[in-house]
Parts: sequence; C-alpha cells; structure tokens
Amino acid sequence: EYMSLRITRFLICSVLFFASPVLLADHSQVEDRYSGKRKIFQELVDQIEAGQTDSALARRDQLQGYPLLEYFDYLVLRQQIKGSSEPASLLDRVSGINEDSRLQRRLLGAMKNRSVTLGRWQDYNLVQAHDNAPVHPCDDLLSGYNNGKAKQFVETTRDLWADVDRHTANCDKAFAQLLGAVSDVPTAALWHRTVALIKRGDLDTVTDLLKYFNSHDRKLVQSWIKGYKNPADALRSQSSRGATVHHKAIAEMLLNRWARNDLPAAIEFWRDNAKHFGFSEADTRDKIASYSVLAVKRGIPQAAALLNSASATRDVRYWRVRIALQNSDWQHCIDALDQLTAEEQNMPRWRYWRARCLESQGFQSAADRIYEGIAGAFEYYGFLAADRLSQSYRIKASALPEVANELHQLKDQVQITQALEYFFADLPWEGRRKWNRVLKGASEQTKLAAAQLAHSVGWYDRAVVAAYNANANRALQWLFPQAYKAEVDRYIDYYDVPEEFVYGVMRRESRFTSDVKSPAGAVGLMQLMPATAKEMGQQIGVKAPAWRLTDSQLNIRLGIRYLDHVFGRFDNNLAYAAAAYNAGPSRVKKWLADRPVAADIWVETIPFDETRAYVKAVLFNTVVSEWLMRDGRVTRLQNRMNTLSVTQLVE
Repeated sequence: EYMSLRITRFLICSVLFFASPVLLADHSQVEDRYSGKRKIFQELVDQIEAGQTDSALARRDQLQGYPLLEYFDYLVLRQQIKGSSEPASLLDRVSGINEDSRLQRRLLGAMKNRSVTLGRWQDYNLVQAHDNAPVHPCDDLLSGYNNGKAKQFVETTRDLWADVDRHTANCDKAFAQLLGAVSDVPTAALWHRTVALIKRGDLDTVTDLLKYFNSHDRKLVQSWIKGYKNPADALRSQSSRGATVHHKAIAEMLLNRWARNDLPAAIEFWRDNAKHFGFSEADTRDKIASYSVLAVKRGIPQAAALLNSASATRDVRYWRVRIALQNSDWQHCIDALDQLTAEEQNMPRWRYWRARCLESQGFQSAADRIYEGIAGAFEYYGFLAADRLSQSYRIKASALPEVANELHQLKDQVQITQALEYFFADLPWEGRRKWNRVLKGASEQTKLAAAQLAHSVGWYDRAVVAAYNANANRALQWLFPQAYKAEVDRYIDYYDVPEEFVYGVMRRESRFTSDVKSPAGAVGLMQLMPATAKEMGQQIGVKAPAWRLTDSQLNIRLGIRYLDHVFGRFDNNLAYAAAAYNAGPSRVKKWLADRPVAADIWVETIPFDETRAYVKAVLFNTVVSEWLMRDGRVTRLQNRMNTLSVTQLVE
C-alpha cells in the first residue's frame, strides 16, 4: 500500500511537471525533502508498536531535525505509560511534550487511565492536578471517593449521576459506594436518571431505584416500566398523565414505541390526548405532521389521507408534491406546488417539478420556459432540465488562481510542514488536525494556496475542503479530482462500472478521506460496512478485516466490486445502483413499483431523506467527474437512468 501511494504521488508530480513548470518548482520536492528521515521514522514506529521501545529510543538521534520528532517521543511515552507501574513517575517527561498541547493532553489521559487500572489514586491526583489534564468524569469521581472527597451528592456528583450517557463502569462503582453511604438522594437527579434509563430501556436499573421514591411516585414509575412493553395501554391509563417535563419525555417515548407498530392509531390518540401530557396545540400539530410524513415513507395505506389532514409543515408540503408525482396526478401536483412558500417555489427543485407537471398536462411551452430558466444551474436539477430541452450541460471550470506568494508563505510555516509530513508518513488524521488549525481564520487567498498545495501532493480531502472554504466553487480540478487514480485504474477494468461513477460515489462517501469512519461503522474511501467488505472479499478471495479497510487500495477494490454488484443487479441504472449502495439492495427493491416509474420521479420519492440526497449528489458528481475526464464530453443523466420496475430486476 505504501509503495502504491508513492507511485500515485510520483504520477501526480509528473503530470504537474508537464502541466506547469511553476508548480514543479513549488511542489516537486515537498515529499522528498524528508524522505530519508521519514523512512527511519516509520521503521522506529514499527519497533515501538512491536514493543521494542528501547531499540527505537537508541536510534532517536537519527531523527534530529525531522518535523515529527516530538510525535516519536509521544509514541514512546504512550508505550511506556501502558507498561508503567508508577504512572506519575513519567509526569515530568510528559510535561516536556509542549510543542503540541493535544499530544500532551492525550498522554495525561493515558496516565490517568493507567493509574485507575492500577488503583494508584495518589498518582491519579498528581496527574489530575496538571493544567492540561483532561476531564474523566467517572474516574475523577471514583478518585475523589477513594480519597475521601465524595461522600455526598454535591452538585457535580448529582449531575453526573443523572447523565447516564456519560457513565462508565467506574461511575457505577463510585455511585454504588456513595448510595450505600448516604441516607437520601436528590429528587431532581433521581427523576432525571429514571427517565433517561427508561428511555434507554434499562428497566432493571430503574427497578433498583424504586426504593428511593415515595409510594405515589413509585406507582407512576412502575406504570412507565410496564408501558415500555405495552405503550398503548400505558398512554391510555389515567395514572400516566401529567404535565411535568418527565411526564412529557416518557409520554413521547411511549408514543414513538406505539407508532412503530400502529402509526395511524398513535396519531389518532395523540390528536385528542396530547394536552393531557402537557403538550401545546402547536407541539401536537407538529408531531402529527411528522408522523403523517412517516406514514407516507412507510407506505401505510392511510398515508395520503393523513398527509392531507396534517398541518402544512415543510415536510408535509414537500411530500404532498411527491405523492402527486408518484400517482401521476399532475393537477394535484400543481396545486401542491402552489402551497409551497414563495422561497420554496423559486428553488430549482420545485421549479423543475412544476415544469414536469405542466409538460405532462400538455403545456409544453410553459414547461420549456421554466426548464430554460434552470438549465444553466450547476446542479442536479439543472442537468435534468437540460435533458428535457436536449441542451448541453453548462459546466464551466474556472482558471486556477495565481497564489504564488501565499503558497511560499504557507509552505514556510512549521505547522504546515508537520501536517504534510504526517500525511506522507501515513498518519493523515494527525495531519488534518495541524492543517485545520493553521487554516482556521486564514484569508481566502491562503485557503486557495492550501487547496493548490494539498492537491499537488495528493492530499485530496484537504484540497476539497480548502477550495470550498475559499468559495472556489468552480475550481473543479480541486473539487472533483481523479483521486487515487492508480488504485481505481488497477481494478476498474475487471468490472462493468463506469470510472466516473466510482469517483462520484467516492466523493460523496468520503470526500477522498482514506481513513474516515462514520458513526454507523462505515470505513474508508468508499465507506464500506465491515460486513459488506467481508462478503465482497470472500467473493474475490481476499481477506478484509475491519482494521484493514482504511487501506485505500483494498477499500477501492472492494468498493468497486460492490458497485459492480449493485450496478448489475439494477440493470446498469446509476440512480438505483447509487441508492442500493447507500441503503442496501433489499430496500431499493421494496421501493420499486410493479409498474415502471420515471427515474427522476423515483429518485424524488425515495423514502429515506439521506438516500434521496445521496443519489442526487452521486449523479451530479458522476456527471462532473466524467466532464473533467472526457474533455467536456458527458453522458446524459436521462441515458443513465432507464426506467425500471421490480418485475425487471436481475435476481
């Protein structure tokens, strides 16, 4: 992988050499400046990770003058802390890591963790007294308890006890001891903790808290516990009613659980009874409106009626239009569009759909006038409008700005040198931190220089971000790069997937950030879920453990394999394939009708908001990427989005 990245960067520098002598003079030596010491650094990092810290330290002098020398010291100390029997003995050396306060803060946190593991509370307190020590709420509480400072529910203890999302096992230890030592608990904290635990479904812990309530409140909490499994009965019960903040929180949680199984019944109940739980008429209308939209997304038979009777929130207004499009009810579509706000009606999206509805009613001239007004927009609906008029897409890349002076100044900054070296040494997450700190609050010209510098060395995610932050919205070379081209070219020929589609997906998924991980667990450039990566790997005989998915070559290989799978499954239709890549093939199959639906309408009516936005972005990215790759030649979206019904699927 490392060699592959070096080859890619060499090719990039070669292209820049022939394209611009100025860029060559500025950038061709950036990566090579510390190449010798970088090789030593990476060897020593491998030794540290292998537990050979002393051997690595013996060669430290070989890194003198290297921008990441302090990071080497940080790695050594981190390893030593893990094995230390007296963590506080390293405090002076950790304090010596002062060039980067965040590295020091991490080490202080590691020392606190090690002290907790060893039960060395004196060490813990010494570290905690450091000005840069991070706050570890539960460990700090346990330390205080073991040092005789947490024998009652002081304000911070009370707040921590109530905030269950911040708890760790050490919080449980400290609170178990504290509750055994006090005769009473704060009422407000007790209620907050109880409500939070019920909402999480931790009913056993709530049951343990019942003894702290008076008899009246205990019965209420017991009814809530029972209601977790039978929400409809609990909400209908007179005993569960009340207007306190806690009643409201539990009532809404129970309503949401009821709505999972019987949404129309939950809506009907809430319409008449929300006031008994302290909700205002406006709150009630908004909740019913959101549930009505949810009914549409779930395909519930009563959805249209519920939507029409709901208050006209933004989502309700939008989905009334979409329902009309789904049903080919063109006049209803026009009526629903008329109910949008003036600002909404002027958006390219809704102007396009007005034109489509007018066109379907036979008002071609009126429709064409609207299409003409948005066909020049550099966005998804602009491309669709150009298709309706058989016009060329109006894509234009601006000339890259002249930022030679800013570029030289930027390159001379120590933190930028360090950021780049982190990237070259395959530590991009550390580099981003440095890079972002330098550019925070920088001038637009400096950000443009940063975009040029990052792009020239193949740090594509930083180039994209810097260009956007500098409002260089037409610097398409920076915003839509052919990133990791060597890896893409290596595998694209094996599969029937357009290369520009790969870039369209990669840009949307990660903005070319090789090590990014989503909250849902997706990893890397193509944002692969570990289970999907494993399955694709098994199909081609490659091991794909989750920890390897930040390897750009492996990630791209498996991502292209999965794109080929969904592309073929949905008859080479980019819209359906993109939706399947994001939401899964089984969901897309459910969203397909038995009768063919125009592809642009199908995209607009995708039930998942995230997937709908994702598909539009991927299609737009694909067009622009192809335009750049093919010298201005593009394949029309209408030719990539053939109409498909569920009965036509390739199983």
